[in-house]
Amino acid sequence: MILVISPLSSIRLLVSLQTHYHDEHARVTTRIIVGLIALPLVLAPLWFGGIWALLLILAVALFGGFEFFSLLDKGGYRPALWLGLVWIVALVLAGWQPGLPLLAPVITAGLVVSLVYALYQPVAPLHTWLATVAGAIYIGLMMGQTVALRQLPDGLWWMLYGVLITWANDTAAYFVGVTLGRHKLWVRLSPKKTWEGSIGGWAAAALMGALVVAILPLQAPLWFGALLGAVGGLFALAGDLAISMLKRQVRAKDSSRLIPGHGGVLDRLDSILFVLPLVYHVVQYARW
Repeated sequence: MILVISPLSSIRLLVSLQTHYHDEHARVTTRIIVGLIALPLVLAPLWFGGIWALLLILAVALFGGFEFFSLLDKGGYRPALWLGLVWIVALVLAGWQPGLPLLAPVITAGLVVSLVYALYQPVAPLHTWLATVAGAIYIGLMMGQTVALRQLPDGLWWMLYGVLITWANDTAAYFVGVTLGRHKLWVRLSPKKTWEGSIGGWAAAALMGALVVAILPLQAPLWFGALLGAVGGLFALAGDLAISMLKRQVRAKDSSRLIPGHGGVLDRLDSILFVLPLVYHVVQYARW
């Protein structure tokens, strides 16, 4: 069988390819510009620490929580938005005290209050309770532990460690996946991810972990930096897939359009939201 393509079809195909190329180029350019603008706005409060870091993390948690609850509402799960956001704020503030003594009381109070609130909902009260709990615990608990990580004596450096291993994992996973990826990792959740890309990301995270420990004033051996980096890569993938699952469930491409070229706050938080709490707990209890 001979496939015949008319001149008009060829022109349409060429125009379509050119439009796609220009759209993709514009998207990448916007992504880079916005990233360069946002970088100092994020790094400066983290560098200064104290109330500045707390306010930044609170703001990120509130935007992320709003997006999370909005996605659940779109899926018909009816979360209690304002109650959930207040609970998120309380969980983030609980991370301010060393040792997190207020964390358990805040979780307990939130569970009770949200359940009592759900009792008064005439439609799908269980959906309301579960959706509110899921969003508050997922965002608030994780971001509260991010505050606790920054409060550690070497918290700035360990936070930078977590950010860099996450960046190395995501970047390497993308480029290795694009160039060498053949075997799909989990088509149902993320059709573009491959085993090759994921393994490349874990290896890059391990190398970055060892490099960061060698360069920054962290009292940890190289093997520890590499091992935690590799495990952090696994956690980063899990965080990415978790948000992908949520977005696919409610048929959303991005968590929002808040950040041009990047989607929403949750789209930027997905991986690191799992990594920083991991770093906090490991560093808290590690002995070498």
